[in-house]
Amino acid sequence: MSDLFKALLVDIGNSQIKYARVNDMSDLTDIKCCQHPEELTAYISSVNQVLVSSVGHVTQVEELQCLCERLNKSCKVINTEAATLGIKCAYEKYQTLGVDRWLVILAAREITQLPVAVIDLGTANTCDIVINNQHLGGWIAPGFSLMRESLLSNTQKVFVDTNMPVNLEIGNTTENCVNYGCLASQTGFVVMAEKYLKNKYDDYFVLVTGGGQNSLSLQDNKKILFFPNLVLRGLFRLI
Repeated sequence: MSDLFKALLVDIGNSQIKYARVNDMSDLTDIKCCQHPEELTAYISSVNQVLVSSVGHVTQVEELQCLCERLNKSCKVINTEAATLGIKCAYEKYQTLGVDRWLVILAAREITQLPVAVIDLGTANTCDIVINNQHLGGWIAPGFSLMRESLLSNTQKVFVDTNMPVNLEIGNTTENCVNYGCLASQTGFVVMAEKYLKNKYDDYFVLVTGGGQNSLSLQDNKKILFFPNLVLRGLFRLI
């Protein structure tokens, strides 16, 4: 029996590279992060294949592909398709749907067959609605950091700090007002997705992933479920 892992799943994001070596779904609890593809050398050597998700990071993908070629490992870069695993994309020009959104859709449909909104809170906040096996479309909005940077760049007499609020409160300084305001907007993005489904369907779920989930105070809503990285979980379905 081979001592190698089945696959190395790699999600190249805007701020860091997330990855996990997997044999089964339980391995996705051990997600690690790095900054550069060469840091993955030892991990690539220990797996049968590498599956990659990346939105626009061409140089890092090419570096990873060269590394896999040097180590004689299969490297598969995943792209959005018109249909995958029986799930159909809403976009006529499906290639323009970010592969990260496509992968969280694939992950969501493995988790539940109910109507679902799958939300990824990162540099951009995205929401995608899936009913049965049909992706209906969704929303894209600025993430927390982009909202805060936009206020700093485009508004006079508004200044910010780098703190990330733990809970939603009322600010009593300009910095706090900006942070809490951005968090309120991000929370509203999730709440409106839940309201959209609630108005149309008797039963449903909202699945939330991405680093922005950590400050949301919505855990008491049993229709909203939180996951550390649905992009990697979507990649797992393609092994």
